[in-house]
Amino acid sequence: IDPKSGAKAIGLCNDMQNGAEFGVKSALYVRADGTPTNPGISAGVLPDFGPNVPAREGGALLVMSSGHARIPGQNGACGSFSCQTSGLGTAPPGFPQNVPSCPTETEINDDIALEVQLKAPTNATGYSFEFNFYSFEFRGFVCTSLNAQFLALVQPPPMGSVNGNICFDSQSNPVSVNIAFFDVCLGCPLGETELIGTGFDTWDDAGATSWLTTKAPIKGGEEFSIRFAIWDTGDQAWDSTVLIDNFQWLANAGTVVVGTVPTPK
Repeated sequence: IDPKSGAKAIGLCNDMQNGAEFGVKSALYVRADGTPTNPGISAGVLPDFGPNVPAREGGALLVMSSGHARIPGQNGACGSFSCQTSGLGTAPPGFPQNVPSCPTETEINDDIALEVQLKAPTNATGYSFEFNFYSFEFRGFVCTSLNAQFLALVQPPPMGSVNGNICFDSQSNPVSVNIAFFDVCLGCPLGETELIGTGFDTWDDAGATSWLTTKAPIKGGEEFSIRFAIWDTGDQAWDSTVLIDNFQWLANAGTVVVGTVPTPK
């Protein structure tokens, strides 16, 4: 899988502004610690994630998974709530991030990430992207040590990030089944519609966040990197998957503060 195709699916490409290039300088699939890797079945560029979750912009979205980044009917679909891939990994410094009052774990497995090197346009004051996190760990493993996590690690870290991570809830908890955004499930506010046809509706009980939007500040013309990473914490079972799409530069947007909120419906 070409990493630049993954970046393009998110909405990232090269462009010109006043005769100067901005956008993607490079893209690479890596492990959680930044070691280059072949993602294999752990990443994919799909037109949708089931019949009710189309791409947010363009014709494709990026899917990464601690299992198989495929849905039922596609070649390589897992067919189960647990499919092992890359095995034991090395977490970035400061991770897995613990959630207060929940059990802790230091081991990560089946990690995969897309790292992009970017140059902001000169009039940018920030950027945003959307993501949707699915997990077979919901609800059975809420506040246990076995929690997959999704991060967007930025270098240099912007003010307001947590160890460089810009995706977290109002309590600064990283994206996992412990965050308050899990609104897609049986009995949840958004019901089960976004699970239909994804495998998360058939292979085991599961839940999802629906689309969330993360924003972060940037200086015009600045070069920086984002490592979008997902892994299983403490085991290789009950896989999780993240969809990423609709990256946008925020031009002349005033002060942009790091944060993640539900995307307006």
